[in-house]
Amino acid sequence: MNFLRSCLELTRRFAGATFAAAVLLLCGPLLGTVFERYESEIVPPASSNPSWSRLGVTLQRGDTLLSVLTHHGLQRSLAHGLIERIAPFVNVRKLRPGDEFQLLLDSRDRTVQGMEVVLEDNLLRLTSTPDGWSTERHEIPSVRANGVKRGSITDNLYENGIKAGLTAQQILDLARVFEYEIDFFSDFQRGDTFAAVVEETRYADGRRTPGRIVAAELEANSKPVSAFYFVPRDQRGAYYDEQGHSLRRAFLRAPLSYARISSTFTGARRHPIFRTVRPHRAIDYAAPAATPVVAIGRGRVEFAGWREGYGNLVEIRHPNDFMSRYGHFSRIGEGIRRGSQVDAGDVIGYVGQTGHTTGPHLHFEFLKRGQNINFLALDLPKIERLKGADFERFIESRNQQLATLRNGGHDTAMGIKLE
Repeated sequence: MNFLRSCLELTRRFAGATFAAAVLLLCGPLLGTVFERYESEIVPPASSNPSWSRLGVTLQRGDTLLSVLTHHGLQRSLAHGLIERIAPFVNVRKLRPGDEFQLLLDSRDRTVQGMEVVLEDNLLRLTSTPDGWSTERHEIPSVRANGVKRGSITDNLYENGIKAGLTAQQILDLARVFEYEIDFFSDFQRGDTFAAVVEETRYADGRRTPGRIVAAELEANSKPVSAFYFVPRDQRGAYYDEQGHSLRRAFLRAPLSYARISSTFTGARRHPIFRTVRPHRAIDYAAPAATPVVAIGRGRVEFAGWREGYGNLVEIRHPNDFMSRYGHFSRIGEGIRRGSQVDAGDVIGYVGQTGHTTGPHLHFEFLKRGQNINFLALDLPKIERLKGADFERFIESRNQQLATLRNGGHDTAMGIKLE
């Protein structure tokens, strides 16, 4: 224990993340032992009272805390008293099937003598005393570690991400990190690879809580793209590429999750209804009816309503003389009207087949100074780059994460929380 405290003192004295991580790696082999010893110091086990034992309880459908307590022999008046004591910490009305806690039972007659509930990084213990229920709250020691998850695309990012050990939320986060760089419905090819450095909080009681994606690298259509989480001084954290450019661009790569592009931007296309050859200065995204459509960037709604040919239509004016136009909606999104302000990713409508169309799809146009341009061929610049001291700190952090992404595969302890 003294050795660990010495390690911690060094990490406090030298604030550099690299040094702290190195020190904790040296301490790593002792963490399991330390957890066991430290937990016994700050959270006295129920076995310190030799007449008590623990019983794990998992709520089933139809269970309430009151029904569980009375089922195990606690008088209703005492059960109500316990629930009143726990109410400031736990909303018992929101307990659901699958929620877990432990009852402290008298080993001789199996009567309820107390209860333990884990509240994130704290253990709440209620015990019976001659004066009623006593409440104690203790912090559970934890370590924050980084681990690497990697895989390749054989089916899709979701299925292969789950197989690689990513959670559903982390896969969604990964898609959001690269939403300005990658069209996840057309850019991936079979055999493309992905890797992510993810945070995880590990508690002394055995729980593991997944956290933020720290760094990631994907191949999309055999082209590598990477992202690194960084917090500039006096700003919020964001993701940047290897050169320190923000991954956020002026516009998203696509306005919806689509099945295929049914018509591309072209100077001559045979119209499916009128059977005449005419320019098609737009992109048609085939997608199931009612698929949500989002604004590709920040702007102000110029038009929202019915227009001949387009059916239900939304037009958005963006900075720098850009405009985006979305047609054939089954319905326009709630609150979307002329003058509304929208941001990238806001739902503005739903795929339909209103107006001149033979099936459900999104008709999407992109204009610059009133002239239609091919959105798929557009190479939009990134809108921010780190500078000065922030850039220097970023490069140091980036190099560490790159080494982990490309050469690592083992977990790295990044911090420990022992108060």
